[in-house]
Amino acid sequence: MTTTTTTADKAASSSSSAAASSTEIYEQKDEAYFGYYSMLSHQAQMLQDTVRTAAYQRAILNNAPRDFHDKVVMDVGAGNGILSFFSAQAGAKKVYAIEASNMVECLQKVVDAAKPQRSPTEVAQEKEALELMGAGDAGLGGVSFGTTNPSESRNAWLQGRLVPVHSKVEDVTPEHLEGHTQVDTIVSECLGVLLVHERMCESFLNARDRYLAPGGSVFPSAGTICLAPFEDKQLWNDTANKAKWWLNSNFYRVDVSPFAALAFEENFSSPVVGVFPPQCLLSVSSDYVIDFASITKEELKEFTVPVEWTFTNAAIVHGLGGWFDLHFNSQAPTPVSDTDMTMGDANANGGANGMSLEAALATLKTASASASAASGSASNTTSMDAVLTTLPTIDSTATTPATAGNFMTTSPYAEPTHWQQVRFLLPEPLAVNRGQKISGSVHCKVNDQRSYTMTALLRLQNPDGTSSDTPIATRKAVWRLDRQTYSWS
Repeated sequence: MTTTTTTADKAASSSSSAAASSTEIYEQKDEAYFGYYSMLSHQAQMLQDTVRTAAYQRAILNNAPRDFHDKVVMDVGAGNGILSFFSAQAGAKKVYAIEASNMVECLQKVVDAAKPQRSPTEVAQEKEALELMGAGDAGLGGVSFGTTNPSESRNAWLQGRLVPVHSKVEDVTPEHLEGHTQVDTIVSECLGVLLVHERMCESFLNARDRYLAPGGSVFPSAGTICLAPFEDKQLWNDTANKAKWWLNSNFYRVDVSPFAALAFEENFSSPVVGVFPPQCLLSVSSDYVIDFASITKEELKEFTVPVEWTFTNAAIVHGLGGWFDLHFNSQAPTPVSDTDMTMGDANANGGANGMSLEAALATLKTASASASAASGSASNTTSMDAVLTTLPTIDSTATTPATAGNFMTTSPYAEPTHWQQVRFLLPEPLAVNRGQKISGSVHCKVNDQRSYTMTALLRLQNPDGTSSDTPIATRKAVWRLDRQTYSWS
């Protein structure tokens, strides 16, 4: 098999900070983590999350005028490269797709397939792969790829725009970026359960601190952790019963009950990941915003979420339900000039090619959606190329209108995502009456499993709202965000 080496890879081989071989890019303890993300089956799961994928595309295209058009972009943890592709669709002149896993090899194939002139070896390899999958022979159980022809260029609009970089972002040097010491925009899908699980957000901030140019933007710009009390007697009982099994004093004539206390602690420290009906929530959420544009890595490693909920009905609080929101707002400065120019003013009559940026982006969104629906047919590829070539030169200070497309939620009130939601069970439920209030905090601190240990302290307030120094009841809990269990009900 022929191995293709990118310019950035060649440069990296001479860099002392990236001297390790591809199998030594990450520490041994992270091998399983990056191995997981090198699987196309997992990449497909994320791509097929239409809420996630569509939200990122909308956000990137909505912010194209100020943050992507004719800009240098870095994609942190690029994976299959979808955010890099969207950045190119938005007119980026160069996108550096940073990926530590071997998924970068698949991404390189996409770049190679965009070449106008492909080598006979590349064409033969793709033709063989398509034949093995039964392309064009759906009647025999194969997969239909329409007009797929290995000799044709794929995604020609990517030519010269995308550079895959096989490296952890912490090890990236200007040599990986073809000499660039700064980038205009950084994008990343660095998110896990409850936003911060997997600790990829720290890599996102590392890239921001080392490479983002003054006045540049990061996307997402912020994330909001949302916590709300819930009632679910069945879930609590199911969890308790798993621990109670260990109370067996005659298991094959062995008393295993000494395990019971540890089993109870283990089960109730394990968050339950899965969608849940919003009807189980007992109050509006307490929200904690993490501003990716300004938060430091140290602040992200340890933070406290203040919580407070008022109850309109009597209930039993079995735990806290959690989810997150994302925000995609430009941080690029918008100087106010004497003319107070807006994007509409700047492009009212179109660029030199007679097409305004707004019109070009609108056409691009339509073409992109059509290309997605039609699995990238030749006609749609041509449409995408045509739109990209018509993007006019713009004033970098032009403003982008605020739209609802700059927001995404994983809330139980919204369409499910692959992140789902998460529930944190209290070891001891808490009964509340109408009008009572729970206040307290959830302290989050990183652990060595690419995740967080969460410590909750909740106080049930007096009905008259007197000082929390004398609460009616108190509940404490410790949860390990890395010890997730799953609920399929």
